[in-house]
Amino acid sequence: MISAFRLLRAPLCALALATLLAAPAAAADIFTVRGVHVDKTAESATAARSAAQVEGQRLALIAMMKKLTLPDDWASLPAVDDATAQNAVRGFQVASEKTSSTRYIAEMIVSFQPEAVRRLLRGAGIPFAETQARPALLLPVLRQDGKLVLWEENNPWRDAWASLHPADELAPLILPIGEIMEMSAVPAETAISDSEEAGTALSDLAANYGASEVVVAVAALGADGTLQVTLTHRGGAAPSEPLNGTYRAEGRDLPQLMTAAAADMLSGIAVQWKRQIIVRDGKLSTLTVQADFATLSEWETIRKGLTSTPLVQDMEVAGISPRGAEIRISHKGSTEMLALSLAQQNVTLSDRTAAPAEARPVEDDVAPMGAAAVRSAPRWRLSIRQ
Repeated sequence: MISAFRLLRAPLCALALATLLAAPAAAADIFTVRGVHVDKTAESATAARSAAQVEGQRLALIAMMKKLTLPDDWASLPAVDDATAQNAVRGFQVASEKTSSTRYIAEMIVSFQPEAVRRLLRGAGIPFAETQARPALLLPVLRQDGKLVLWEENNPWRDAWASLHPADELAPLILPIGEIMEMSAVPAETAISDSEEAGTALSDLAANYGASEVVVAVAALGADGTLQVTLTHRGGAAPSEPLNGTYRAEGRDLPQLMTAAAADMLSGIAVQWKRQIIVRDGKLSTLTVQADFATLSEWETIRKGLTSTPLVQDMEVAGISPRGAEIRISHKGSTEMLALSLAQQNVTLSDRTAAPAEARPVEDDVAPMGAAAVRSAPRWRLSIRQ
């Protein structure tokens, strides 16, 4: 989720944004597609508008299916006609609208009914992702004329990322505000450093935005006009390989070149995430876990994390006490995939056998519900992610 803000100059804005930053970044609606460009000509402005909006919904549904699936499967996506698209639409908005007597141009934002999209993909036998990654903090560093540029206003690389507005991506990004304290704590040199001190500074900056991962995108503009981009992940629940790309102008000006490069990198981040989270078969597995919590609020976070994770198909509380619960989870995918999905909900799934401490007996703190007492704690443990 990229939130693009300029340097603050008004105290009132600073107060409002300070309140915003105090809260963790919220997940966005992944069943929404933004920036659908339409341009239609007809015998009248009304006819052109109608045709453009119909076409925009169809194009948006194609983009919607691509967003949830891997490029490997795009050739097998079901064909979409106007009726199919309109039946799947939940609603749409129009922005940047321009009309003449016979022409209509606009950018559309289209939201879809989740179950309608799921039915289309399931009917075609195509695996898809619904789990959204936790937002990561994006630091776009431009290397130009021997200098590093990050926070400065004349950073076209930052502007390119901001123009994409990927608020509903599966792997959302946050573009930081760029206030004085942030500039001081993480200058451009620190952003690209691998030192332990730099890692701590990046982690602290990400925490201010409710994120645990930082994505550093370094763009180097060559003398021949080519753009070399290297994107690395720092922190996060699961390691991701660096992304690299070389981009040539090919008739595009610098802002267009940088926007195309940023869009390609954004797509690469999404593909990395989908490869980690998409389940290629529909087989269900059952996992018995011990949920540990100290307060009712922590229990609610764990319970909500389970019910909000698309991989979890069903859950049954077998026993509960003021300090813990035993839960049987029916889920798709591997245990590792389930753990990664739950981590996006601030819930940790860990293996007790990997810890040095001995497991506590369940009968000491979990009261069984309608069954005989379990003699030992389950191997797997659920807890609030720290």
